[in-house]
Amino acid sequence: MAGADAPEQKVHIGRRAFMAGALAASAAATAYVGARSPLGLWPSLSELAADYRTAPGEQRRIVLAGGPSIELNTRTSIALKTSSDGGAERIELFGGEAAIVTRAELRRAVEVIAGDGRVTATDAAFNMRYERDTVCTTCVAGAVEVAVGKRSVSLRPGTQVIYSGSGLGAATAVDVGVVTAWKDGVLVFRSTPLADAVAEINRYRSGRIIVTNAALGRRLFNARFPIANVDGVVAQIQQVFGASVTALPGGIVLLG
Repeated sequence: MAGADAPEQKVHIGRRAFMAGALAASAAATAYVGARSPLGLWPSLSELAADYRTAPGEQRRIVLAGGPSIELNTRTSIALKTSSDGGAERIELFGGEAAIVTRAELRRAVEVIAGDGRVTATDAAFNMRYERDTVCTTCVAGAVEVAVGKRSVSLRPGTQVIYSGSGLGAATAVDVGVVTAWKDGVLVFRSTPLADAVAEINRYRSGRIIVTNAALGRRLFNARFPIANVDGVVAQIQQVFGASVTALPGGIVLLG
């Protein structure tokens, strides 16, 4: 065993080893920031690079000069690009939800890129939501074309289509009023599994509500309440379902 008077040992790190370690640390940091947080607690690199970005609970309206009007819902990030030849106005939706109204008098299409697909419209109003690698497009007025690869679907008012990594689905009829209720500052749930309702509520608040009981998460929830009072929904769930509530630091709430 080395004694107290043992000479100090110095470790020399070669330049290559140092550079390799630095590159690995840089890559790890990039992966950490660039990846989507499992609890949505930090933005991805693409979201940070957006031209417009809303915080939890924030909504914002943008009117582009000579272009479409865009309403951004909570936790939404977009980038804008106008073609130099006067062609399509391009919007890239990195994540979140946006309501877009195009202007027919401009006589040019608006193209929205989200994930692996694109949505094109010339005279229309439509809602797009990009969450967890799934894109949902709802036509409110006019006509909208949704394309993924070589496949496309045409939407008319009151119809919706979803696409993801597994491909493009078929158009289905929906209640547009429920889809766009957020524009009026309201959340509406109709026979929605509580776990899905909580996931939606989490988009509008800091921290996280976590359903710890699987059976509770499957129970159906019906409610209509102002987004401004979103934190009050925990007490409502507790009252309706008799759920236990545990509040933790950082806005974490456990429902069981």
